[in-house]
Amino acid sequence: MEKVLKNIMEDIVEQRMDELLPQSGCCQCEVCRMDIKAIVLNKFPAKYVVTTTGEIMTRLNSYGRQNTADLTTAIMQAMEIVSKSPRH
Repeated sequence: MEKVLKNIMEDIVEQRMDELLPQSGCCQCEVCRMDIKAIVLNKFPAKYVVTTTGEIMTRLNSYGRQNTADLTTAIMQAMEIVSKSPRH
């Protein structure tokens, strides 16, 4: 099995964005999505994993109430920034 180094926060942000974007009215093109994701990821520390167990543990730890609220707030703020100045 090949080991791959991955920042699991990218997946967590992407998943939450998928939940929030459709109801936000924000553009969902690839450029806007990437801009939102970049803004959010720059506000949170990277969480790198190599093993499946590490990925599962990191996902569980990241879904605490405060982390979820902080992530949701950061995504909403990023959507507002991108909506005001889209680069597409």
